[in-house]
Amino acid sequence: MKKVIFDADGLVVSQAGTKFYVQYDAGAHQIAIREDEISEEDAQRIMSSPAEANKVLFELQKRLTEAGVDPYVSNVKHST
Repeated sequence: MKKVIFDADGLVVSQAGTKFYVQYDAGAHQIAIREDEISEEDAQRIMSSPAEANKVLFELQKRLTEAGVDPYVSNVKHST
């Protein structure tokens, strides 16, 4: 089960065991909520300052793109 360890400015960092996740709005003109696994170091960076959080998200989106994943499309299902 995931435990939220940080929630500020639209960024939510959660932890499940030894894994860390960030949930954020990746959309430009519309909401596109994503949740992606990150390292513990990236989680610490996100929690340290807004500037570091932005760097982590840009690095994450670059890694996703290089892996063939569209980083601007939601991967979170919302219940209705």
